[in-house]
Formats: sequence, C-alpha cells, structure tokens
Amino acid sequence: MFHRYILQFNSMQIKKLVLSLLAVLLIQATVRSQACLLIDSLIEQQIANQQISGGVAYIYHQNKVIVKKAYGWADPRRTISMKENSIFRIASNTKVIVSIGVLQLVEKGLVGLDDAIEKYIPAFASQQVIQAMGDTFNLVQRKRSITIRDLLSHQSGIASADEYPKQRALYARYGLSNSLSPKFTTLAEEVEQIAAMPLMHQPGERFSYGLSTNVLGRLIELVSGLSLDKYLKKNIFRPLGMKDTYFYLPESKSARLVKMSYRNAENQLEEFSTPIFNIDYPLLDNSKYYSAIGGLVSTVTDLGTFLLCLLQEGAYSGKRIIGKEILEQFWTNQLGNKTFIFGGIPSSNNFGLGVGLTTKAGQKMNGASEGSFFWGGAFNTAYMVDRNRKLITIFFFQRTPFVLPWFLSQLEKTAIQCVDQM
Repeated sequence: MFHRYILQFNSMQIKKLVLSLLAVLLIQATVRSQACLLIDSLIEQQIANQQISGGVAYIYHQNKVIVKKAYGWADPRRTISMKENSIFRIASNTKVIVSIGVLQLVEKGLVGLDDAIEKYIPAFASQQVIQAMGDTFNLVQRKRSITIRDLLSHQSGIASADEYPKQRALYARYGLSNSLSPKFTTLAEEVEQIAAMPLMHQPGERFSYGLSTNVLGRLIELVSGLSLDKYLKKNIFRPLGMKDTYFYLPESKSARLVKMSYRNAENQLEEFSTPIFNIDYPLLDNSKYYSAIGGLVSTVTDLGTFLLCLLQEGAYSGKRIIGKEILEQFWTNQLGNKTFIFGGIPSSNNFGLGVGLTTKAGQKMNGASEGSFFWGGAFNTAYMVDRNRKLITIFFFQRTPFVLPWFLSQLEKTAIQCVDQM
C-alpha cells in the first residue's frame, strides 16, 4: 500500500512537471512568435514604403535559431522572391572575418599584434604623414611605425576618401579614391599604393575607417603563402561549413545573388547600375583581386555560423578555429578613451580588434549589453552579437547608399526586447 502511494505520488509529480515544462515551452513559443511578428511588421512596412525590395532576418538566442525568414523580393522589379538562402554582398562585414584570419596568425606566433607592418611589407617603412594647414598640407615624419594592432583597430592613419573628402584628389592620384571600384588586379598592387601614399594622421592618434583591412589581407597572403580567398576557405569557411561565402560566386550559385536597389527621383525602387563601378563584382570571372575591406558575399546562415563560433569562444560543431585568449583581445576596447568615428561623425561606442563594441553610452542605440560586438556593411547589412544574452542578430538588405542604420538599430532593439521577455 505504501509503495502504491509513493508510485501514485511520483506519477502526480511527474505529471505536474511535464505540464510545467509544456507551459514553459508554450510561453517561449509565444514569445518567439511575437518576435517573428514584430520583425515581420517592421520589415514589411519598409517594403511597402519602397525603402527596400526585401531582405532576410536571422535571430539566434540561447542555443536556438528563433527567426530565420525571407521577406519580399530579391529584385526591385518584384520578379524574384527573396529566399532564406539568398546571397548578399556583405561589404564591410567582410572585415570581421579577415580580422579573425589575422588573429589566427597571431595565435600561432607567426605575427605579433605589436609588430611593425614594415617587418612584413618593407614599403611601409618610409611613409610620411599629412599635417593639414587649412585646405593645404605639409608632410612630416612618422612618430612611430604602424603596428598590426593599429591596422586591426583602424588607428593606422590609412583611411579612405570617404573619411577625408578634402584629400579625394590625393587618393585619386594613388588610385585609391573608390574602394568599390579598385584599379588593381591584385591586393598586392593596391597595398603598394597604400604604402606609397601619405598617412592621414600619426599612427595611434585616432580612429580612421578605410583601407587598413586590405593591408591585413595582404599580410595574410604573405605570411601564409596562400591567396586571401584560399586562406579563408581553408582556415574558416571549410572548417565551419560555410558553403555560400565567396569573393566570386561559382556560376551554379550566381542566380541567388540579390539585386542591388536604389530610390530614384520619384522615390521608387529601381535596380542600381552605374558606370563608376560594377555592382555585380561577385560575378566576375578569373579575377585575382580579393577585397579584404568588403569583397565577400554570404548568406545569413553562413555568417550566423561564423558569429556563433565566436559567441562559443572560437569553437563550433567540435571544431575550433581560434582560441579563447586571443578572442578576449578581439572584443576588448583598443581605443582607450576615444570612440570610433564613421563618416566624420563620432560614435558613442568603442572598437576592438576588428569590431565595434557597445559602450554604456552606446546602449541607447539598441539596448544591447555593454561589450556586445557589431558592425555593418555599405549595402545595409548588419550583425550584432550580445554575449551576455547569448544573442545574435543579422539583417541583410541590398540597398544603396548606406541609409538604413536607424532601421537596422530598430530591428536589433526589437529583437532584444522580445528575447528579454523569454
């Protein structure tokens, strides 16, 4: 009788436990559904307003992908539906992948973070620095060498014409005025010109966004003995199973590349084309130029896998591509009391070794935890990794120019608010 009572009691307890678990799962499913609906509403509104043709959203939270969804169209003519596996030009989101490639070399002892770049590329030994005087400038000597750390944190003094428009003619003289349409057949050719051109400021003086990552791409080639595309494929893409990330798409996948759009004078979306540069550069044949600053194409699934590997401290599906110790430096502020500057506008945030870092002041943008890392691309693609929440958000669109950062932040904020209710 006593044993029967115990069995009955255990059965009742188990039943309650199962019901409790089902209730928790139902609540989580409801919140996930709410996240989907809110993200749906925001993106569909922008499609209806002719701000974007379509896009793909990806949200990972606490060991589960809770949103992966395609919206709208892959072309502004609305003839090709967007798919979850649509391929996007990820532009400057390329930088985080190349930065991890460099940190792999640091971890192996093949380069040092505080090594001078001329140790590997001697042409940088004789660079001078611009000292601006109104609309003119003088050239002065460097106070110190550019280091690998400077290049990763964009404090090298190697910038871009977009960041220093008054010097656009100088950039043009060296063939560096349009990063989207390089005049070089290889990264080596471009880096020779970068080394020949004066620096915009003394190394370490401030953050200047631009061409530093192309120098890092060339460093990878020189140290590894592989072209940048082969190095990334061998050491990052293949180990992580990133099957849709390339500099140049194979013909079998070319139809999945999303068309680029822009708003015309009537505020209607049209397919973007210009004689200034070839927007369909991922479809070029036999090119040997690999843009480390922004040449990759990818999917939300591939980039999500890469970011999940970083969130899991360098390991994914039993394979480790980088160690925990070097990642601690990757997501640690490298700017001291400075913030990063983008488009001439100071940010509230800091910068690590290849990624933006959310500060306490910067939390007002999207509510991400302090220390979250993030970045975006020129064609309105963005990622954010909140390590505290174990949250990854990726939103991919293909619109030019870069006019949607407010919307990308709104989507991130919405995702954070949803998962915080779980």
